[in-house]
Amino acid sequence: MIDARAIAAALGGQVAGINTILCPGPGHSPRDRSLAVQITPNAPDGFLVFSHAGDDWRKCRDYVRQRLGLPAWQPGDGRQRRVPDQYVAKWDLSAIESEMEDIPPPWTEDELARIAGAQRLWNESVDPRGTLAETYLRERRRLDLPDDLAGTALRFHAKCPWRVENTGTTIRVPALVVPFRSIGDDAITAIHRIALNPDGSKLGRRMLGIVRHAAVKLDPATDELVIGEGIETTLAARQLGFKPAWALGSVGAISFFPIIDRVKRLTILGEAGEVSAKAIKICGKRWHGKARRRVRVVMPNEGCSDLNDVLIAKRAEL
Repeated sequence: MIDARAIAAALGGQVAGINTILCPGPGHSPRDRSLAVQITPNAPDGFLVFSHAGDDWRKCRDYVRQRLGLPAWQPGDGRQRRVPDQYVAKWDLSAIESEMEDIPPPWTEDELARIAGAQRLWNESVDPRGTLAETYLRERRRLDLPDDLAGTALRFHAKCPWRVENTGTTIRVPALVVPFRSIGDDAITAIHRIALNPDGSKLGRRMLGIVRHAAVKLDPATDELVIGEGIETTLAARQLGFKPAWALGSVGAISFFPIIDRVKRLTILGEAGEVSAKAIKICGKRWHGKARRRVRVVMPNEGCSDLNDVLIAKRAEL
């Protein structure tokens, strides 16, 4: 079987579930996570693809084969490589159901090392109040820095390691750091780093550790829960009154968000575009259609990409 971590590295993505990778689709930006690749040994290519952005599955298949160094598909090569359209159309739901039912395997040594590295940087980080992290949140994103989140869900690292992709060297930068905690037991398994320039503007953002089955838990879940993609979007929603809230880190994670027994109503924070709409549809079908939970969707105002844009616009009017 092809190794999921090796595929994720080759595709510039991340392992998002058992034998499942989320990565940039063909022609998309490196930060995109609209393409889902599921390792399926009995599939003609050894994997199945599904695009949350609506890209043609054939183009995605060929793109993955090229990135993995596999020979280009040729018709009449002795194998029936074409997966029927109706099967591809259902892949996302069947794969997610399988993922939710599978028992996650024990962490590998590599995964444990990545988790330990994330925990170390989190432990080195400090209360963000009065730091460049607060400047970024308040001045650049128009977000409050609540006392109940300072130090517990939001921290500042003055000299966070940051790899320069062009040179391969590692530098130290100031960064806002937030922890991803296991959905099951709250253990920190990853961190999200927002690297900052000296003026408080964003230099870049990256994750470190394992984000599978994890979330940035801004609040303890009750019988209600609000989930969003980015930390800024979810902080904005919380500021607008939508809580308790969790940030999941990617649109793909919304698709894969598991059913939580104690949560009876789920609110999904939507963003502009087809990718978000597809993820909401997939998540909503499982939560409402299968688990019979109440689901509502909160969308940004027209002309805004997410709720943080809505909040910035409201502050600009004051």
